[in-house]
Amino acid sequence: MTRAVITGAGAVSAFGVGVPALFDGLAHGRTCIAPIRSFDASAFDTRVACEVAGAGIGRGWLRDHLGHLGGAEAVLDRYERAGAWRDRKCMFALLAAVEAWRMAGCGPGDDEASLVMALGLEQAFLDDFGPMFSGQEIDWSIGGHTGIRFRSDVDLGARLVGDVLGLYGPAIVNASACAAGGLAIAHAASLIERGAASIVLCGGADSMVNPFGLGGMSRLGAPSPRNDSDACRPFDLRRDGLAIGEGAAMLIVESEQRAASRGARVLARVLGYGSTQDAYRVTAPRPDGAAARRAMELALARARLSPKEIGYINAHGTGTLLNDVAEARAIAAVFGPGAVPVGSVKGAIGHLMAASGAIEAAACLLPFDRNLLPGTANHRDPDPQCEVDVIGAPRAASVDAVLSNSFGFGGQNVSLILGRPA
Repeated sequence: MTRAVITGAGAVSAFGVGVPALFDGLAHGRTCIAPIRSFDASAFDTRVACEVAGAGIGRGWLRDHLGHLGGAEAVLDRYERAGAWRDRKCMFALLAAVEAWRMAGCGPGDDEASLVMALGLEQAFLDDFGPMFSGQEIDWSIGGHTGIRFRSDVDLGARLVGDVLGLYGPAIVNASACAAGGLAIAHAASLIERGAASIVLCGGADSMVNPFGLGGMSRLGAPSPRNDSDACRPFDLRRDGLAIGEGAAMLIVESEQRAASRGARVLARVLGYGSTQDAYRVTAPRPDGAAARRAMELALARARLSPKEIGYINAHGTGTLLNDVAEARAIAAVFGPGAVPVGSVKGAIGHLMAASGAIEAAACLLPFDRNLLPGTANHRDPDPQCEVDVIGAPRAASVDAVLSNSFGFGGQNVSLILGRPA
């Protein structure tokens, strides 16, 4: 079987633009949870999030971070007229994609390159729904207002990335809720393994830090009501909800043979992946974690690894009451209680929704790059119901394989296994 490897990575998170910013923030165990500044959140019960810093995120901000990119100006002009810069996730996706493309040493344009992306709620500009919300209350009469713009082109962000980089291969947009970013990477690896592509740009982008996103999640009771930097406490006894984040991550996944032929540096190997669905409830996981357990078992089987060969687990770990217990049960069932170090980066950068699986796969490169396991910001008091070894602070360790979980609304589950470069 052709093996898929990762040769480039790009990230935008509340730590800043770039993978180095993500790695440094995680290595120092910091949290980005802070008062929302991009809009007036005073009417909401939850008024904190993990925002990408930048008072004027727009075309100028994008140009400053992109630097010189030959031929991009005309493309950016065209997408500006289409209103793309009103949607932060489009800009995040492009920045992450360009960083990954450059890191991998890819040239301008590639007629072989495919594109697999996860984009959250791409059909609408969510900020346009802001007038519908006064705090958590919804004024449904505004819903039909002509100022609310739906986009029929659900691939807007993907087309932007493809046009700027000159990608001519097929483009696929994944919309599987919070599992979408992880599923995009799994799909990319499967294309490589079966010879359907030799190089794929994959990942996800999302931004729910706006009145519509915060209002909708608040109606579900998902965000923590705390309004301080401790708002998200994965696997903690006093956890009470998630923190919304925003950003993007993109990876270059290519065949091992192609990477070797061009002398590319390999960041990690994609060893395995598994996907299942709960068939239970839209907004709650199966309490026994059975489907999540099966996703991990499928990933291990595909990687031909035993549970003992996994050195670290990046948990979905949202900090919600139901999710953390169900996931802990699933992990304990596969690996044994407390057998493998477990961490969640959501206490640091928040829940990036459709992009969470992608940004967390990028975070899972840290153990291979610096021999450091990402910790779990804000985790202080272990919940006895969660029988897993949750590490609070980053931990120095050399591991050969890591597993990353992403579980989405509707019971969509995916587990990825990444391995140290050979």
